[in-house]
Amino acid sequence: MFKNTCTNTLLVLLILFITSCEKSDTPIVENEMEVFTNATIVVTNLSDNSLTTYVFEVEAHGHDDHGSGGVAPSEGDDHADHTEIKLAANSEYEFAITFQNNTDASNPIDMTAEVIDEADDHHIFYEFTDSSLTYESTTGDTIDSNGNPLNLVTKWTTTTGAVIDVAAYLFHMPTSKVGTTRADFGGAVDVEIDFEAHIE
Repeated sequence: MFKNTCTNTLLVLLILFITSCEKSDTPIVENEMEVFTNATIVVTNLSDNSLTTYVFEVEAHGHDDHGSGGVAPSEGDDHADHTEIKLAANSEYEFAITFQNNTDASNPIDMTAEVIDEADDHHIFYEFTDSSLTYESTTGDTIDSNGNPLNLVTKWTTTTGAVIDVAAYLFHMPTSKVGTTRADFGGAVDVEIDFEAHIE
């Protein structure tokens, strides 16, 4: 009787051990890979509240990184397939950027909500080639748990006329959220879009 009890106890313990091993071998998926196919910027002229919407296709996504980030430009053309955003000199504009996953056209996904939910892990940065244009976080923007703006909603201020190359980045896990060039932020690039700001 005692022998049977010991055997049964050992059998139960063996089953529990095997089950716990199988569970620990199963990887825990914290997050599905973020996929971005489009970025949309709505530009509001703050002098008359007129709106213009620009939609950009994103070719590099899912935490891709090409050194300085995003898609490498077409060889021999630094402005291949670029968009021009016209702005007036000595003016102020609101730029509101959102992100989409349109891989399945019948079921588009708004990725902006995920970026907001993971604000601590993301940052948006606009890099300019000229000082005639500046930007700052404004009303309606999202702030992370450390008090850093996400820059989903920003106010842009123009001064003199110029044609300025703009690179917009969505960083994932940046090492810093303060800087003046892409290199200052580290991390990976979820999204990079490029356009020209024409200040007239």
